[in-house]
Amino acid sequence: MWKWRRHPVSPIGVHLGQNSAALVQLMRTPAGPAVSRVALGSWTVDDRLSSDDQLRQSAMALRKLVQDHRFIGRRAVSCLGTHELFVQNMRVPHLSQGEVDRVVGWEAEERLPYPRNEAEIRHVIAGEVREDDNLRQEVILLACHRGVIQRHIALMEQAGLEPVGLDAEPCAWLRALNAGRPAAGLAERQGYLSLGERVSTVLFADREQILFIKPIPLGGNHFDQQLAAELGLRLEDARQMRSRVFAADVLDADHEVHQSVLAAIQPALESIASEVELCLRYFRVTFRGRPLDQLTITGEDSAAWLAPYLSQRLGLPCRIGNPFEHLSPSPTSSVVQHRPARWATSLGLSLRTVA
Repeated sequence: MWKWRRHPVSPIGVHLGQNSAALVQLMRTPAGPAVSRVALGSWTVDDRLSSDDQLRQSAMALRKLVQDHRFIGRRAVSCLGTHELFVQNMRVPHLSQGEVDRVVGWEAEERLPYPRNEAEIRHVIAGEVREDDNLRQEVILLACHRGVIQRHIALMEQAGLEPVGLDAEPCAWLRALNAGRPAAGLAERQGYLSLGERVSTVLFADREQILFIKPIPLGGNHFDQQLAAELGLRLEDARQMRSRVFAADVLDADHEVHQSVLAAIQPALESIASEVELCLRYFRVTFRGRPLDQLTITGEDSAAWLAPYLSQRLGLPCRIGNPFEHLSPSPTSSVVQHRPARWATSLGLSLRTVA
């Protein structure tokens, strides 16, 4: 997990958002990896520009963010956002690896919203499940259009970075939340809810082995749109108001702004909670015998007060995941300590082993 071959520092973990980025770089210490540099930045892109000019504008902003925070080297690992991935769970008979590859290819041909020859396709074998009296394999299909990948790499290169790895967002934050944990202290099966800008993701895993992924097309952008519509605000004003409320550790029942924001976004929160419930039911039926003890909440649009809110709604203990809690020494920077869950993806990218 901690191997950055021949390098004293990790590649820069670059988590790109919608006109924003979170960056983490680690360094070697006798006690293990420690945070060397972090950066969090956002920028405005002129939507009147062409697509290529918007990419250049974002690349310039990312280049400046890297330079201003004096990251070491320009090797970087980034990820495709969950909203850019096609994700499909499927079941197949027990087959050899080559036969599974062929079946996944056939399924991709049928299910992808774009031609198979324009896609990069991967799959994860999640494990065995019982269907009626038969044992079958649960397989997760992951695909992305090559045009999306090419544009992503072009942005990184125009920002002066050297892409040395490209991950899938859920794999990155799962890696961060499991890194450094002693095997004896980690429950075998874990449930996660990541709240992102455009998409929220339910994921079940056996440590770092993914068992199930379900993207939910609701996230921070939808909260902002609902708040703007409900209160008659400009979208940017709604975004800033929600950001202040999501930065709070607890919701204040007597605080008018807190209650206004919660009332406006509650339909979206309720939809997310309902989707999580459906996923939990699927998990209990499909992967029997070892129930989940809790749900870990992460993502750039998570908030500390969402843990008790969702615990009550789901009837399942929930906690906010801190991806830095097993690093020694633990980072002391206030920008990291405040809402640490939003750094999970970029930390996981910096932890990825590359040549």
